[in-house]
Amino acid sequence: MKHFFSFILIIIGQSVFANVTVYFNYNVFNTLNSKPYLETSLTIVGNSVKFLPVAGGEQASVNISWRILKGTEVVKSSNYNLMSPKTTDTLNFPSFIDNQRFSLDNGIYELELIIADNAFPDKKTNHTQKIVIDIKREKKIYSAEIQILESFSKATAQSVFTKNGYDLVPYNINYFQKNQNSLKFYLETYNTDSVLGKRSKFLYSYYIENSESFRKIPSWNGYQKQTAQKINSLLAQFDISLLPTGNYNLVIEVKDSLNKIQLQKKWFFQRQSNAPVIPDEMTDRNIKTIEDFFNAFQNKDSLKQFIECLWPRSTTKEREWQQIETSKKDPNLMRSYSVDYWKKEAGDSLNPLVIWLEYYKQVLEANALMKCGKQKGYYTDRGRVYLQYGKPDKRSQYNSEPNTYPYEIWQYYRIHDKTTGRFFTNKRFVFANFGIADDCYTLIHSEVRGEMYDERWKFRLVERTQQSQNIDDTKPAATYGNNIDDNYNNPR
Repeated sequence: MKHFFSFILIIIGQSVFANVTVYFNYNVFNTLNSKPYLETSLTIVGNSVKFLPVAGGEQASVNISWRILKGTEVVKSSNYNLMSPKTTDTLNFPSFIDNQRFSLDNGIYELELIIADNAFPDKKTNHTQKIVIDIKREKKIYSAEIQILESFSKATAQSVFTKNGYDLVPYNINYFQKNQNSLKFYLETYNTDSVLGKRSKFLYSYYIENSESFRKIPSWNGYQKQTAQKINSLLAQFDISLLPTGNYNLVIEVKDSLNKIQLQKKWFFQRQSNAPVIPDEMTDRNIKTIEDFFNAFQNKDSLKQFIECLWPRSTTKEREWQQIETSKKDPNLMRSYSVDYWKKEAGDSLNPLVIWLEYYKQVLEANALMKCGKQKGYYTDRGRVYLQYGKPDKRSQYNSEPNTYPYEIWQYYRIHDKTTGRFFTNKRFVFANFGIADDCYTLIHSEVRGEMYDERWKFRLVERTQQSQNIDDTKPAATYGNNIDDNYNNPR
């Protein structure tokens, strides 16, 4: 694979066809040792073309014709048929993607694209696009535009999807529906070694911001430390299942060892979600008190979820009151309850707004990482323990041990039970996933007083292959690859 500078001009999610729905993006990039390249990407929406019976299911076929002109001269042309994947689902026909690369010199071009459904060859639609290629090599840090991905995987063979050893399948739309919960992205950066110095350390910092106010959205940020090279690449993703409906920018920055921003790239996108809306004002300087925060919310469902998420850290009496307050669905009562709750938690020495925001950040993490189907993370066993006792010092996951259900072991060196105020040291929790196909884990054993305690919990992990009627028997027979005892005694 040739490495290249990539200067991308993107028409984000532009549907350019009336008869066949196609989303079109194009990139302009330059190799280090040869002429620039034009990279095009098409997504053909499956339900907009005709699928016909073939061996093994149904399949669609479209004809794609490219012409690239410089003035009146045709400098590149191509004509081919693109086949969809085969499918047996006649209600949801799959979309399919096409990538092409054309080697071009600097200049002004016109791209002509004709696409037709081969089931209806007389129905053709034309699209033209002006392309400007003006690659200038300068001694500064360059970067591709952010590339959004449908998926990525280690490359096993070279293809037009391959970059830096990965197959990157593009996502050509800047809109994410409710059932799309992952934002995957890729960025290549160049000349960091010549600008920052060979082997110098730098940082990729990435986050999501509100596209109108440019405020960072809490809990959606990350970073990668790297060493400067001729070409550096960032491949990362966000779980956006809890990102509320709205307009956002994905922002990626390159920061040097002094934390100075050397490069910044942004990509605009829209999100539709069932997640409770967090007003942008939650990070506003005008939000100075806990009253300011909850008064900023008008949505009843959001206020209801703010109370519901207190369940893991609440006493039995508090839970009863919470059920009463939320059942009334009175915004003023719910605001008043939330304010009073966090003022009581803060006491005289803490800031109630600070401890609430810190807790809600943990709630978002639990909902994203520990949900069970449509059940919120704070109602699951793992989410409840996470919010009641805090983040474990060690969390060991065992998803593929022979003869056992998938399980996790959490170890706490010192924990505080938020519902009782008691402290414990060196305690463990064991969770098991008996459904396998889902991500629902049940607490089956704990050393913490008041939690589920089962001396025979190891038999529950192997009950598909081993059972014992002896109630005093607590240790299953050892089998190949089974390390339950070692995993429990020495969590990693």
